[in-house]
Amino acid sequence: MVATDEARQVCRAAGSLLYPSLDFGTKPNGTYPSEDFARVLTRSAFEQEFTNTSARHLQLARGDALDLEDRSPLAKSLLYNLGTMEADAIDAQFDGVRDQLIAQTKRARQFPTTAEAALDLHEWLYYGSDQTPMVSRINPERGTNLAYVFVTLCIVSPATRFTLASDYVAQTDTPSLVGVIRDVIETARQAVSITRIYCDRGLYRVELVDALNDLDVEFVIRAPKTRGIKRVLSEHDEETFVTDYELVRKRLPPMRVPVTLVVVPHHSRDDDSLCLITNRERTVDEAVPLAQAYRRRWGIETSYRKIGEFLPRTTSPVFAVRLFYFLFAVALYNLWIVVCLLLSEQRRVKTRPAVSTATFRFFLGPVMYG
Repeated sequence: MVATDEARQVCRAAGSLLYPSLDFGTKPNGTYPSEDFARVLTRSAFEQEFTNTSARHLQLARGDALDLEDRSPLAKSLLYNLGTMEADAIDAQFDGVRDQLIAQTKRARQFPTTAEAALDLHEWLYYGSDQTPMVSRINPERGTNLAYVFVTLCIVSPATRFTLASDYVAQTDTPSLVGVIRDVIETARQAVSITRIYCDRGLYRVELVDALNDLDVEFVIRAPKTRGIKRVLSEHDEETFVTDYELVRKRLPPMRVPVTLVVVPHHSRDDDSLCLITNRERTVDEAVPLAQAYRRRWGIETSYRKIGEFLPRTTSPVFAVRLFYFLFAVALYNLWIVVCLLLSEQRRVKTRPAVSTATFRFFLGPVMYG
């Protein structure tokens, strides 16, 4: 049983790990203090509102005189301040928040020392011009082929789906993407020993496989049915098998990377196969358990959905605004995970959150936005 009073206290105490660290670039003689910006952003995140709506609500609630036909001056001030910030400065402050959350959870002996993690791309869809800085082309989705793209590395354990590291991708070409992924993994390793990384087929790239080998990290990547994979499938009558395989880049400079190909029947589609590549030797007896372990990667989809629940709405094309909003959403999500970990001894079912995100917002929200 998780007591209401204890959950409320932990949620509110956890907020002290986030809000004092936020820097909105305010000036000592500015019209609005950082606390106002934090309240607006928190309400925007919790209520899925645009900044202008949240700011106007706050100002009306405290009796400020407003022209309701104009945008809220508080919202304009917040967006102006965020827009003038450097990306590195935004990254640095949220790196500090993440480190504080990890340190606090480790002190309570609730943070894992080793973990399996999932690596993936988070695409924040964008409906503006394709000339907007930092916007990448993606496969068409919901009426656009543009998005701000972020790499995230998340623990896959249902009880500890903490986002260990995240970074933005300026361009989604393979060299740029591999460089960002290297940085994300090295950052995550400062907090936890990563025993295995799971990747979806969107990251099935010979350069990435080579980089993961160089980092000496075990990986399991879903392989798409390429011509080479189809050839191997046609050469085997068995439904389940393990064989040596080689990823090849034919364009200059050429590259060949040996891997182990693991094939098992698809768990939900008849007459189909799930193909995985890994950089560790495997036996046929290990094929099905490895595929079952890979399915834990789908926990990152739950993490993305939860992060989305904390993402303020915006149409701003300014990258600094988008970056701050995304990292703020990740910080709130991680704060919720930490609250659940700190309340872990109270849980009856250890694989379920101690409090829902709705309860977390209910306990933390009144403190932040009235």
